[in-house]
Parts: sequence; C-alpha cells; structure tokens
Amino acid sequence: MARSTPKFKAIIVGGSVAGLTLAHMFERAKLDYVLLEARDTISPSIGASIVIMPNGARILDQLGLYDVMREKFMTGMRRTFTRRSDGRVLSSNEWPTMVEERLQYLCGICERRTFLRSMYDQLRDQSKVRTGKKVVSVQHSDSSVTVVCQDGSEFVGDIVIGADGIHSFIRQEMQRFAEENGPPGVMDRDKTSITAEYNCFFGISSSNTSLTPGDSHTAAEIDHSALLFVSAGNLPQWFFFSKMPRRYIGASNIPRFTKADMDAQVAQYSDFHVTEDVTLKYLVDTSEKISYFPLEEANHEHWTFGRFVCLGDAIHKMTPNMGQGGNQAIESAAVLTNCLLELLNASEGKKAQAKEIEETLLRYQDLRQQRARMIVGFSADLTRSDALATLAHTLRFLFKPPPGGFVADFSTELFRSAPSLNFLPQPSRIADNEFWNEDGEDLSRNRVPKEKDVGTKARL
Repeated sequence: MARSTPKFKAIIVGGSVAGLTLAHMFERAKLDYVLLEARDTISPSIGASIVIMPNGARILDQLGLYDVMREKFMTGMRRTFTRRSDGRVLSSNEWPTMVEERLQYLCGICERRTFLRSMYDQLRDQSKVRTGKKVVSVQHSDSSVTVVCQDGSEFVGDIVIGADGIHSFIRQEMQRFAEENGPPGVMDRDKTSITAEYNCFFGISSSNTSLTPGDSHTAAEIDHSALLFVSAGNLPQWFFFSKMPRRYIGASNIPRFTKADMDAQVAQYSDFHVTEDVTLKYLVDTSEKISYFPLEEANHEHWTFGRFVCLGDAIHKMTPNMGQGGNQAIESAAVLTNCLLELLNASEGKKAQAKEIEETLLRYQDLRQQRARMIVGFSADLTRSDALATLAHTLRFLFKPPPGGFVADFSTELFRSAPSLNFLPQPSRIADNEFWNEDGEDLSRNRVPKEKDVGTKARL
C-alpha cells in the first residue's frame, strides 16, 4: 500500500486526458497535487472524439473508472470498412471484435467532453482541480517550483507537470529554463520538433439511421481522407484530413485556419463520400460544432529538465488515425506515477532532493520514449497511407489491405505490451487471461513490441 507523502507536491498544468488521469493516479497513490486548468470548464465542447483502446482501458480499470465509462457512454467498435471517396467498399473486417474477445476490453469511442466530465466527476476530491487558472510563468529554484497564474495566484510544489497539450506553455518554460541553465544548444532540436503536413476538421453530427453503431469507415483519395466512427444512437463522430501545400517545421511556422478556409475546403470536397450515403457536406451541415486545425506531429527529445516534466500531446503528439493519442497519455501518466512513487517510498518520509527528483524524471523519460516514438511513427504512416501519399501507400490501401486477423494480432501485441500501474492490482477481468499473461511476463513493465510480433511498418 502506498504511504502518504506530505513532503512532496506536484503541480499539474492542464485538465486534459493526461492531466485528469494523473489526478486519479496521484489520488490513489496518496501523492499531493493541484491541477490548474486555464479554461473555465473542465470539459469544453469542441466537437472532438476520443478512442479508448485496451492499453488505456486496462489502466482506467485499475483506477476503478472503466466500468462507468463502458456502461454509460462508450461504444465498442465492431467492424471497419475501407472505401474509395465515392463510397465504394474496398475491404472490411472485424478486428476490433476479435481484440475485445481476446483482451476483454472494448476498442471504445466516445465524445471527448463526456470522457473528461466522467474523469472529473469520479475524482474523490474535486477541490484539487482549479479552473480559470491560466499559467503565465514558472519560477524554478533548487528547492521548489512556483507557478504563477494570470489572476495573480501562486502555487508552490516540488515539480511542475505539463499536461497542457501541443502548445504547452510548460514545455516552453522548460525549454527556456534549460537554455538558461543547461549546456549550449540543449533545446535546439526540440524547437523544431513540431511539424505539420496535414490539416483536419472534425465534428459530431446528428443521428443517421443509415449508420450502424460500432462501425468505422475510412475513405480515401489522393491527399485526402475521412475517418468516421459510429457511436450509440447512430451518431457519426468524424474527421476529414487534407495534405497541405508543404510540410511546416516549427510551431511558429504552422498556419492557423479561419472558418472561411474551412468553408472553401468543404465546398471543394462536399461530394466526398465517407459511406455510400454519407457525404462530407452532410456531416458538416449536421454538426453542431466543428473544429479546424493543422495536424501537428511531434516526439520531443527532452521530456524533462530540472523540476519540469511533460506528458501527452505536450511531448509526444501523434495523428488521430490510429486512435492512440489519449491512450499514450494514459500510459505516460502511469509510468510517471510509478517512478515518482518509487522515489518517495524509498525516501522513507524525507524530502526528496533535487538530484533525486531529476534522476526520477529522467527515468520516466527513458522508460517511455522508445514506445511513444514507435507509436507516433505508426500513426504518421497510417495517416499517409489513408491519404494515398505515395505509390506504395496507394497500392497497399487499394489492393493489399491487411486481413482482419493480422490487424487483430498486431493490435493485441501493441496493447498487451503496454505499461500499467505498479502499485495497484491488475483488474480481475484479466486475471486468468492468456493474452495479457502471455509468457508469464510482468504486466506492469513498459515494453516495445518486437518486429517479429507486429511486423515492420504494419498498417492498422
């Protein structure tokens, strides 16, 4: 059982999937924390979806959160279809059903706002979550960090955790501090780590009875693709991707888009079919809220420096085609919590020193970086495959789609090789599961699937 650690406090910045997951983990581990969210609400309505795969679901199950989500608002994927942009079916399979039968967790789709609200509602002590707290500076000393908010409030802790997304202010403050206190050029590479080659607009549309809950559809033509998940109530949750005129390097160089930009693109591709009966124009016209963004990608070299540490989209940003962004944030939160708890349990109630904290945060980075980099790469390749980016991608998508059994095998290994929480028992639903317990391996450790397990450059 984790002991109380009153001499350690973490400041989490960002009420994201990563931030709220950490809040639950710290609560269960009895690690003191405060979570600062810039918005006035913990669950903004931006028309976004989230996919929770078994690697994330197992950790949520350890925390006692999964059953509520599964029963109340999560829809399991059942069948997948690939199509041309005129709606014609190229292939279909039931790999999500096969994975669920093996691992006992849904490949589940839900609205992000609903997911975040459930995460918040299930916290035992919601007073530790502070909304309307936009961070404007971080002061780093040998003994602590002080986080200053726009409203003048200040919070002092032992570490500050950036869970504040792709445009992470905490990552920027970490990079600034490293440049001032680290070796020359230490952050040069990370300043240009964020790139964008595609843009995306997405939303959740009105119920459509021609669609079947649990189905997902990927439609493609050169430089464009669409992804549609059908959730309970026949609700289409969808994305439309387009290749931009060039690849942008560095966050400051990536363009922002206006509604006029989106309207022009919708008009150009209004007849793009996501299914036989559903077009892009229909999805846009029946969506209450649509968001339009460049599709950033990043895997930073430095996840931590001093008392700063980052996770989730702030440090490993992947495209959404593979449905792994939220799951990788959950994995990173688990490994970070494991590492911090090991440090504090070993300290026997004494205050952890700066060097010990830095070594612990570097251990978290070392444990997570290889697997995160691999999945960022898989997601990038899938995005380009769906958009027929090269001749090889086109031939593979149109003429050699992988069979459902292969995709199920790939996914099973990817999910079962994920880390979990060391200080909580494994969920009872997988206690005797041969897939989770294959080879008698320690389920809590962070593995990277071997090439013999998943194949080289495999496509989900």
